[in-house]
Amino acid sequence: MLKVFRDVYHMDLNIIQATFLLLTLAIVIVGSLINSLEKHLPKCLIQSFRYGKFALDIRHSTFVAHLEVPKRYFQHFYIFSSLLSTMAFYLCVKTYVLGYEVSPSVMSFLDLLGGSQRRATTSATSVFLCIFLITLQCYRRLYETSCVSVFSDSRINISHYIIGHLHYFGTVCGMLVEAPGFTRPSFEHRTSLDLKDLNVYVLLCACVFLWAWVNQYNSARILSELRKKRGLVVTYDHLLPTGGLFNFVSSPHLFCEALIYLSLYLILYNNNTFAYVFYWVISNQFETSLLNHWWYQSKFTRQYPASRKAFIPYLL
Repeated sequence: MLKVFRDVYHMDLNIIQATFLLLTLAIVIVGSLINSLEKHLPKCLIQSFRYGKFALDIRHSTFVAHLEVPKRYFQHFYIFSSLLSTMAFYLCVKTYVLGYEVSPSVMSFLDLLGGSQRRATTSATSVFLCIFLITLQCYRRLYETSCVSVFSDSRINISHYIIGHLHYFGTVCGMLVEAPGFTRPSFEHRTSLDLKDLNVYVLLCACVFLWAWVNQYNSARILSELRKKRGLVVTYDHLLPTGGLFNFVSSPHLFCEALIYLSLYLILYNNNTFAYVFYWVISNQFETSLLNHWWYQSKFTRQYPASRKAFIPYLL
């Protein structure tokens, strides 16, 4: 976090860092206002921020309704991110495994995003691992939104739709802008894979990622099964989920998302650009978890377990 204040003070931010800093500030400021002063805020602002089950029911009477798309369009994020991460993984294999140099056009594009003074800050092995893991995540989420999740007719603001694509673009490119081989020659980091870089610390982070990856999928299945009977969709109502991590936290899929990005951040700890992506993810997942938790408490007043936390099991 100190790196963020230092970069802001010196105005030493690249495009990705500046974008995700603004997104983080927006979610923190607007989220705080909605959490504490919602009754005094314009309905259009609230509806632009809220979506899904905790959206305001004013779609047919405001201009905001014309700026909304179906929530099922979430699938588009993962079509886009799966293609992008696959392309990035291909470039990593070509660079780190086959020994090819990154093309000048790719270098120029990354210079545009990360600045011409970019330097490698992490090992090739760490970058390769993280690109592989995020590709795994994107494809699982694509499968999830295509074959598992049951979407109702709820809608999201077009800003959420745009930010969703921007998020994955920044995530993948944020890993590459400070990666060996994708920057100017580095004497500190090699452009080849080395198993010695897979130390206990990195392997533990990868295990946390995979644990969260599996449990996020399990949570999605629990939610989808609430709307199904014998494999067929029978309702689009929001019911009270139980089982798995739902016994401990209201939004385990959001908690797992935070763990996924925490593990990537820890593996790429010295990557200053990806740090901004991580801070955005944490602030966004935390705010959404709070709204989910409060909605569940108001919807299932007597049934809702008092011990169930909003974001982090047993703590918060």
